[in-house]
Amino acid sequence: MVSVCLVTYNSMKYLPYFLDSIFHQTYWQEAGESPDIFVVDNASSDKTVSYIKDNFPTVHLLRNINNIGLPRAWNQAIKMTRGDYILIMNPDLILADNFLSLLAKELDADHNLATVGGKLYRLDFESEGDFLVSPLKTSILDSCGLLAFKNRRFIDRGAGEVDRGQYDAREEVFGLSGACLLLRRSALEQIKFGEEYFDENFFMYQEDIDLAWRLRLAGFDALYQPLAHGWHHRRARSGQNNHLATIRYRRSKEDLVNFHSYKNHLLLLCKNELLANFWRDFPYIFWYELKKFLYVLIFEVGHFFRSWRFIFKNRKNLRQKRGVNMRLKKVRAEEMRRWFQ
Repeated sequence: MVSVCLVTYNSMKYLPYFLDSIFHQTYWQEAGESPDIFVVDNASSDKTVSYIKDNFPTVHLLRNINNIGLPRAWNQAIKMTRGDYILIMNPDLILADNFLSLLAKELDADHNLATVGGKLYRLDFESEGDFLVSPLKTSILDSCGLLAFKNRRFIDRGAGEVDRGQYDAREEVFGLSGACLLLRRSALEQIKFGEEYFDENFFMYQEDIDLAWRLRLAGFDALYQPLAHGWHHRRARSGQNNHLATIRYRRSKEDLVNFHSYKNHLLLLCKNELLANFWRDFPYIFWYELKKFLYVLIFEVGHFFRSWRFIFKNRKNLRQKRGVNMRLKKVRAEEMRRWFQ
């Protein structure tokens, strides 16, 4: 059984297209199941909640009084589900009708497979008020899985590239984008910390990378299935190709986003890095961290001190979470090393 988990926040303009693509998945008929959809709303101020209530009464809906962050809201949704497989996805997606069926078959066939995702393209659109107008399904790639580098930088594989068949191979990847991935519940149960499947310290951004890293450490696999297609309206671009473009893009983002981006990068390393691999790749990591350190210290000094205060304040919790990750570790350092290019 598959359960669909969705977190909304002022997502009204996407919902008619998104929910239509979910309810029209061929998986429901093939498996003889009714759509099992759980929505957690993070205190939307638009018509998101009323639209779901009025038009989709079978959707399970939980409304939070405040925006509690994406990982915590996803954890709420997962706890309410009963499916063996859990589809985690953003509301700004449109899926091909066979998307869920293709991914579920992969998990059925390989019990060591914890996550599977498809080929996501960019979605462009015009909007009028609360609704999208004429969403355009482009051939520009959004994500074909996560790509990890030796300096511990992570990007969406293929992001921004025109699809010319360069990612048509069904293959293992480091992990999958949190925009849309199918998860095996039993794997999540094995790696959770207390009641946290997704680490709630992240609040927003990079929680999908953290989950992918933890699953890899625990010996689970992640698969990219290129025949499963989806279209994603990504507001946050990834995979900038040069330093100037990266700086220009970062300067255009909101302060809250930049704070969590820097803070969560530190959390990733503190929780998941293996010491043997850290020292082996130290020159790459040091140079990347030095550039990031100096940029944030000079241009975002408030974020610098705020991030390190957060690390210091939560050091006990962070140490406990790293301890759990290391106790659950089933792979050797050299096995993890192959994922960092």
